Amino acid sequence: MKIAYVAGFAWEPKGTVRSRTFPLAAEMVRRGHEATIFIVPYDNPKYSGMEYTRDGVQILNLQVPSKLSPAYAAIPGKLAGCVTSTSPDVVHVFKPKGFAGIALTKFLRHQIPVVLDCDDWEGWGGWNEVKKYPWLVKEFIDRQEQSLIKKVPVLTCASRVLTDRALQMGRDARDVFYLPNGISSQQLQLAGNLLRVPVADRKKALGFGDAPIILYAAHFDDEEDGELICGAISQVASRHKITVALVGDGPRLSGMENVLQRTGAIVRNFGELSYEEYSSVLAASDIAVFPYRDTAIYRAKCSARIIDYMLYGKAVVTSAVGENNNYITHEENGLLIPHDNLSAFVHSLNRLLEGPSLREKLGANARQRVLQKFLWSRELGNQCESAYRRVFEKILQTQVAANPICA
Repeated sequence: MKIAYVAGFAWEPKGTVRSRTFPLAAEMVRRGHEATIFIVPYDNPKYSGMEYTRDGVQILNLQVPSKLSPAYAAIPGKLAGCVTSTSPDVVHVFKPKGFAGIALTKFLRHQIPVVLDCDDWEGWGGWNEVKKYPWLVKEFIDRQEQSLIKKVPVLTCASRVLTDRALQMGRDARDVFYLPNGISSQQLQLAGNLLRVPVADRKKALGFGDAPIILYAAHFDDEEDGELICGAISQVASRHKITVALVGDGPRLSGMENVLQRTGAIVRNFGELSYEEYSSVLAASDIAVFPYRDTAIYRAKCSARIIDYMLYGKAVVTSAVGENNNYITHEENGLLIPHDNLSAFVHSLNRLLEGPSLREKLGANARQRVLQKFLWSRELGNQCESAYRRVFEKILQTQVAANPICA
């Protein structure tokens, strides 16, 4: 099968292509299919026009003109043309918005077999509520999202909330496939290599001392609950000598770093890292945290960070919100706290800092959980292939309905 994957964002800084589209495409290549990812790198023009092959997946970045150029408006048509020129058997479009969403309408118009992937709640009630787009742009995004969810032959959804949302819009359950984020063979190999190195050596290589390391990897924006992190660290640091490792970049990073430094904790700001560099910091850490707010955005999210934390066998503290409840069982393979509950967060951190055996138990169970249930090479890959088969099944049903005599 020849599969075209259409991504609306560059490989980085957003994580959708790296952590979702590419691992899925690489798994399909491993299963004998042909996969090409088409990317519009408007958010990172350094990739503009780049073409290369990685793990058997051909990656084509469109040439992106200046936003002030009239040619910018022609990107969706150019994207659709590039995809259709390869004569794919099926097109898998990631995100029902932006250039990818507009190209998807063209695929539907020409009756090209297509699957739509939803990994976020984009319109009103979701990201529209916090993004600083003009109102007309937000209204377009909302209508585009809802229209495509209703019209596409088959959907893959990264969370139970998004799956339920599609069903509430009237979709047939046979056409909606739950497809959470998972672990690729490449991630498994990298983690295996890093975890074979003794813990003390991992920490020494990064210049860490003896204090337990709490990792917080984030976008450091207004949507993430940095205040809860700062409040918890302030209380925990008064009882324990700790190091806080910050990975990522964003408008609130500098302010959060300043607040944490005043708590008495040792603060290491690594900034934006490649996935391999981030994985090295993760492998050296003792506890990984990522509190959620209880909003539609986070209820619909399937966090690749939580999966990374579990793969590396870390004791995870996160909020009992959305998809986190499907990955983590409280007290078994992580600690789930009520959202926006400072005392519960502090209590969880103190327990882990005072109990190395608890950290070890939760981390080992977390790693076992993702290896058993969330590998692209097993159930997740099977689920995706089932989605593709469903597209062809619907096409055959349509053809039979149009030509009953031939049937």
